[in-house]
Amino acid sequence: MVESLELQSSASRRALMEQELMTSDTDIERLYSTLLTYLQPISDPKQELHIKTLQFRLTGIKDLRTTLINLAEHRVLDDIELFEIKHLAILTSEVEKQVEMLSIPCSLPQLDDIVAILDPEGLRIATFYIYDAYSDTLRQIRRQRELNPQDEELFVKMQQEEERIRLELSKQLHPLGQQIAAAYNALIDIDINLAKALQIKQMHLCMPTVGCTTSYADMWQPEVKAVLKEKKIEYQTNSITFGNQPTLIIGSNMGGKTVVLQTVALCQLLTQFGFGLPAREAQVAVKDEVSMAMADGQSIQSGLSSFAAEMVNINNIIQSARTDKRVLALIDEPARTTNPIEGTALVNGLIEVLQQTEQSVLMVTHYTVNAAGCHCYRVKGLNEGKMDYSLLPTTADEVPHEALNVARELGIDPEWLKKTEQYL
Repeated sequence: MVESLELQSSASRRALMEQELMTSDTDIERLYSTLLTYLQPISDPKQELHIKTLQFRLTGIKDLRTTLINLAEHRVLDDIELFEIKHLAILTSEVEKQVEMLSIPCSLPQLDDIVAILDPEGLRIATFYIYDAYSDTLRQIRRQRELNPQDEELFVKMQQEEERIRLELSKQLHPLGQQIAAAYNALIDIDINLAKALQIKQMHLCMPTVGCTTSYADMWQPEVKAVLKEKKIEYQTNSITFGNQPTLIIGSNMGGKTVVLQTVALCQLLTQFGFGLPAREAQVAVKDEVSMAMADGQSIQSGLSSFAAEMVNINNIIQSARTDKRVLALIDEPARTTNPIEGTALVNGLIEVLQQTEQSVLMVTHYTVNAAGCHCYRVKGLNEGKMDYSLLPTTADEVPHEALNVARELGIDPEWLKKTEQYL
């Protein structure tokens, strides 16, 4: 999802990747309210040119981290840093005009004083050098050097005068450091928010509401959907609701259960980083932590087998769930790598332990377990030779026995299947 954003600057991408997970309902709601103000103009075909112009302006955002540090620490700025600040001031003014045309409410600091300091000739060109306009003394020395280019004494005097001017300019800019930093961060926010809004429009994403329970209507996994689209296969969406109790998903092999877990994890993170969600509509309960136990955790380096790595991972989830944190735990087929008798017992025990924590738990299992006190979904499964990935609420806790039917649809060796039926 990050890679598909149309960010216009590397500084914005870096800032996005350094953002922390939002855990405040208010902060999340405020961000989505901001995104809504971007969605309105980009949905108007008449504003397309202004959007393109704004994007072009945003390509001018430069990485000013070092410059801002030197400014905050009251250091003497060099010509490159003075250029970066001048460029930022002019860019801020140009971007402000575009966001006003698009009716996007955005608070950009006024940096006209900075332009006046760094553009003494009033040309409003995004270049910088130590202008003659800063000093009559400098102007005279430079004219003398034109007549005597080999005069070392004149060269030293010129350098000294230029350094004095840099010091003076830096002193004038130091009190304006917070305004400069605010403008820089505001431009980055505009770039990120515009990219998110465009992604919402292009991918037909939704903006979630924040609530006490989590619910997704017609949810899809973007990467899987893109692969299927290339193969001209229609993606079947899923709908699911869960609260602060274990929710089990049972069903046949190849029923898409793991994809559901991955998509729920994705949607949770997208919400708390302020992205659009791949669903028709969504309500999300904000969490402090998203814990996942999926796939094969075997590690040769750590010396852990698949089973051992899985047990350690799930144990960590239990410990987190017992804290004051709001946790979303996603567990894919726990104890699948051990024998069915012990595996069933382990899963039943895990369900009881997690019920006591009153945390949001979404678990996929192939075992028939005691689902009392749990919310259950069942994958609809094979229907007239085709897999139906719909999730149906169910009160039954017995896992459907469809492995052989799925194997037949895959064209597996009939003798093998026949022998299997004899054992059954």
